[in-house]
Amino acid sequence: MFKDTKHAEVFNFFREISDIPRGSGNEKGIADFLVDFAKKRELYCVRDEANNVFIRKPASSDEFSAKAPVVLQGHTDMVCEADAGIEHDFLKDPIEFIRNGDILTANGTTLGADNGVAVAIMMALLDSDTIPHPKLECLFTSSEETGMDGMTAFDTSLMKSRRMVNLDSAGEGVATVSCAGGVRSDFTYAPETFDAIENLTFYELKLSGFYGGHSGEDINLGRANAIESIARALRFIRDLTPVYLVNWYGGEKDNAIPRECKTVFAVSEAVQLEEILQKVRSMIKRELITDDSAFELDCWCCDKAEKVISSASSDKIIDFVSSLHSGPVMMCRGIDDLVETSYNLSVIRVSTDALKITVTSRSSVEESLDDMETRMLSIGRLAGFNVNNHSRYPGWKYAEVSPMRDVYLDVYRDLFGIEGKAVGI
Repeated sequence: MFKDTKHAEVFNFFREISDIPRGSGNEKGIADFLVDFAKKRELYCVRDEANNVFIRKPASSDEFSAKAPVVLQGHTDMVCEADAGIEHDFLKDPIEFIRNGDILTANGTTLGADNGVAVAIMMALLDSDTIPHPKLECLFTSSEETGMDGMTAFDTSLMKSRRMVNLDSAGEGVATVSCAGGVRSDFTYAPETFDAIENLTFYELKLSGFYGGHSGEDINLGRANAIESIARALRFIRDLTPVYLVNWYGGEKDNAIPRECKTVFAVSEAVQLEEILQKVRSMIKRELITDDSAFELDCWCCDKAEKVISSASSDKIIDFVSSLHSGPVMMCRGIDDLVETSYNLSVIRVSTDALKITVTSRSSVEESLDDMETRMLSIGRLAGFNVNNHSRYPGWKYAEVSPMRDVYLDVYRDLFGIEGKAVGI
């Protein structure tokens, strides 16, 4: 299939590993294959309980043995998705390739090039007797797609190199040189409640139509946050009459900008609710970018609830959410238009029994992540909420001086006659 292709050996190895089911959590087969591959070539190999595989290869010559060793890294697992109507068992069926000229796809399923291409490139380098190279350490990690679980379990003391090239990236001519780390902050609170009284009128308020997006990649695009916008509407209502929350539900994932949000609340006094909401709609619409143009804010009377959250606790919740304005906090001082630090109000779950709000903070600077954790603790304490910072992973700060980056960009220019670029994500 690839005999007419430059570097056909890379594509042939990719073909071989694509015959092995390797969804996240199912990496035993690919780990067996890599261990057998290393043994046949008499290469140093370690496989751990998480099915990470680590292979070393000596330098290609005495000349290159004096040069600094390098780690190459990629992950073995893939996202397993099939189109509607496609019957494919990702636990046993191979990926079926379709080649159309220079384009390689799969037949109704994900291809697994993320990150099978890295696996194939490393295998081609380890297999070659003609490519000059320093000492190589190739790290094949597992379960990257589900939270980098394999990398977390790997014993990094096995590495002798101090330089690493991560091969999990898309785009030609691009050197990724910075990446945000992150931390999640969960706020919890037990609100005051009481049995609903007769003179309360109950409403459901729903916001929909925002574009949403990834809380890292898209945080600087100006897209609105549905949880924040609902809080804004509740503030306007609360300013005219006490509000008694029943529930508040918005956001689905920690790493997404919320697109929709809804709340049920009660009021005891007659207010011109539609007039208030029309004012809120107009204000929000004037601020929205085109991505969020499908925005809708609807409200209607609903069934009476048995319990409500007290006015004091409802005020506390509304004020707390209103204090969390998602978006960029600091831009990178080395890469144009790159967000260095940000946070996103991701998920809210409020009921008469409990409250849980999740905020996701990101930064490529470790000290800024420390600061964001402290800020979340401070905000939570002021509100009287419990705060749990967890699931932290490190940032990768942009380095103004980077010999590896310079070598990459110089070589790319020499090979292809065009300038590559350094980017942060």
